[in-house]
Amino acid sequence: MGEVRNNHSDNDTHAAPVWLDEAYLEPILQRSKKDPGLRILQLDIKPATAKGENYASIMTRVKVNYLASGSKVPGHDFYIVKTTYENDPYIAGVFGGYDVATTEMQMYEKILPQLTDLLQQTSNPEKVFAQTLHVDYEHAAIIFEDLTVTKHQTADRLIGFDMEHAQLALRKLAKMHAAAAVLNEQQPGVLTKYDHGIFNRHTQGFAPFFTSMVGVAAEFAAETSELGPYYEQKLKAMQKRVMEYSTRAYDPQPDQFNTLIHGDYWVNNVMVRYNENSKELQDLVMIDFQFCSWSSPAVDLHYFFNTSLETEVRFQHQDALVQYYHSILVQTLKDLNFSGYIPTLRQFVLQMEKARFFAVTVSLVSHAIMINDQNADADFNGLMLDDERGRKFRKLIYTNKKLRDILQRLLPVFDRCGLLDVVD
Repeated sequence: MGEVRNNHSDNDTHAAPVWLDEAYLEPILQRSKKDPGLRILQLDIKPATAKGENYASIMTRVKVNYLASGSKVPGHDFYIVKTTYENDPYIAGVFGGYDVATTEMQMYEKILPQLTDLLQQTSNPEKVFAQTLHVDYEHAAIIFEDLTVTKHQTADRLIGFDMEHAQLALRKLAKMHAAAAVLNEQQPGVLTKYDHGIFNRHTQGFAPFFTSMVGVAAEFAAETSELGPYYEQKLKAMQKRVMEYSTRAYDPQPDQFNTLIHGDYWVNNVMVRYNENSKELQDLVMIDFQFCSWSSPAVDLHYFFNTSLETEVRFQHQDALVQYYHSILVQTLKDLNFSGYIPTLRQFVLQMEKARFFAVTVSLVSHAIMINDQNADADFNGLMLDDERGRKFRKLIYTNKKLRDILQRLLPVFDRCGLLDVVD
């Protein structure tokens, strides 16, 4: 999942919404720029969602040429319009159970601006989120700044982040987590109501996908000499429990530090900017907030570590990254005079360990689709439906050599920690 920033050929993109035209956008720009006489001269609308890059929404890039009141020189702005899969009743039904559209619209309209205001009060304020232009509840649409204009881009999801990128991503995440904890302290309950993350106690709409992918992982183990029947049997036994064990990781615990998590924090849901001359990493902005929920920040960290790191960083440097994240979290909480529970590093490491089963789920399922490079059937139906096309696509995902190599190393690590054992 995640915003898509590339233009693609017509045959592999999703069509832009039919209602997105001059008549729709003109009053929005007039209000935004406080110029009732503004007139749109031309729209350039390009679909920007390709198969395999976004399973949950449709992204459209819009260039607006306009003439402001009293001006003879046209201006132009660039925006991203994010909408749901409104024309597919099956997809709409599944995602509707997770409140994804409402959650993200409320994030961009109400929550992220307040988090931004809080972060401006800290000792090291910086941009964390894209700026919102308009939220449209009728069309379940969000219009926000097109970050490609400021030279932000996505990194390569097939490679992942080195230490420098990972630290920057964790710095921004820690600041979001800290500001959210403070906001909920200032306005009790304003964020705890968000409880429809990818795993939650209201719906298991994604269960067919997660359980079937664990089954595919078991088949992979069976046919891999380094793993074999031992791991096949453990993964098959885990199929029935993967939803419950993962949901437990999401359940906020009263004796732990809880906050509003991003819920889908990986390479495709951040945009990075480099110096045009030196190519040095300069900035990173977080995007895509449809799965935010009140939970343990360990969820975001396990998700990020097991989807978004270069292989050796993933295996060798997670402890250092946890320590770095924790240092930024604590500093930001103190900057904002948070009076609630602030975990020590040791307490936070134990909190991470308590939710570590989620690393198994993410490694077997989420990361598998995120590094998939077989895009012919890479759509939501291909992930979810128990038909010949779906089964074929899910099995094809596990032919990925990088995925197979990582899991050959990782499954024994998980097993030695007891994470592959089925317990009540």
